[in-house]
Amino acid sequence: MTLAVREATREDIPSLCALENECFSLPWSEESFGEFFDNDCSRVLVAEADGRICGYVGMYLILGEGEITNLAVSGEYRRCGVATALLDRLASLDGVERLLLDVRVSNTAARALYEKCGFKVDGLRRGFYSKPREDGLLMSREIEK
Repeated sequence: MTLAVREATREDIPSLCALENECFSLPWSEESFGEFFDNDCSRVLVAEADGRICGYVGMYLILGEGEITNLAVSGEYRRCGVATALLDRLASLDGVERLLLDVRVSNTAARALYEKCGFKVDGLRRGFYSKPREDGLLMSREIEK
């Protein structure tokens, strides 16, 4: 598999929505993505393999802190290095000094990925997620350049 990571464009929104619907219980809409792209602080990267978008990551970058909003990888491309490639590229963007995220306590696969990528647990947000209601872990990674 040849994997390429690039900045997303508005033309990618339908593919991003398809990934959202596959991966999340409360997926973002096309309108939500449009608003995200309109924000000067937002950054979105997509991963392409086999001629199609197989993953993406989005964040808000403010004063050196990149708050990851979503990371999604299509089921058939999980455990192939897609998420790691997206996170590594995100960390290499100009101005990123620290990455922050929330993850469901029960999402052991995502937690293992984030820990492998250098994220540390900073705290717990009780009842942070809905559908189903669940606690979220706050995690962060300092970026050394």
